[in-house]
Amino acid sequence: MLKFTALSRFMRHGIPAAVCTFLMVTASATDASEPANTQHRDVVDASLYPWSAIGRVNMAGIRSRSHCTGALVGDQVAVTAAHCLYRQDLAKWATPAQVHFVAGYQRGEFEAHAKAQELFIAPGFDPAKWVHPDNYPNDWAVIILDKPIGRKVGYLGFLSMQNGQLAKFHDQNRTFALAGYPRDRAHAISLDESCMIEAFFTSVDLMSHSCTIVNGDSGAPISLKFNGGLAVVGVNSASGVSTNQGKVNTAVPVRAFVETLTAAIRQTEKAPKFSKGPLRAGRLPARTEIGPN
Repeated sequence: MLKFTALSRFMRHGIPAAVCTFLMVTASATDASEPANTQHRDVVDASLYPWSAIGRVNMAGIRSRSHCTGALVGDQVAVTAAHCLYRQDLAKWATPAQVHFVAGYQRGEFEAHAKAQELFIAPGFDPAKWVHPDNYPNDWAVIILDKPIGRKVGYLGFLSMQNGQLAKFHDQNRTFALAGYPRDRAHAISLDESCMIEAFFTSVDLMSHSCTIVNGDSGAPISLKFNGGLAVVGVNSASGVSTNQGKVNTAVPVRAFVETLTAAIRQTEKAPKFSKGPLRAGRLPARTEIGPN
């Protein structure tokens, strides 16, 4: 287990303890622990499933534009990071109409596009605090889209992973994958498929991971790989978070917001299926259900 250390000391001196990894064209934060680029990550074909179910969360402001990464986990439901939906230029949350999800985007082309219809942002996330330890466990958001584009491009499964399951995956040497739109490859999905979910934090629903991330990767799905697809276990949040084991990257596990997530899916789909876990199978664009072994 991991514990936060030295965070209050960093905040008292006005030094951010972590870098939230969304991308703004007007400005971007950097951290010594953040890699300079993601050139070692593989670029994947965004037109093919499961990558077609991953997309850019785009938001245009008056004086700035930003993007994050998000993933479809239902016909009309996507997940991303909470801080991605805050309008820094106006110092307020975005309205649904200002949020666009572009699925399978690659070099100006895309597989599907929808606007947000409803935004469910973690109630404990305080944008006024921005990079603050209180925010890390609450850096999640669920988006209901105005069109069921998951029927066209497919959607990923998800798993509300618990401590015992993570221990089992460690014993099996299972790796995880992160796919996103980092700043140095903002127009193509690139993949780190050798991630490790290192540990859950104590007391809060937050986990550390070894995926390589830079700005633009906020909200990117961290997923369990299996034959034929991905099951999302968390959404990427921040890098360079100081803990009792040094600086780590953080993600919010699906278990932190699974009730909101399943409610959104039930709101938008007729008789959706969930298995024990809870576990939800992904679906191919042809509507074929696939799930992890």
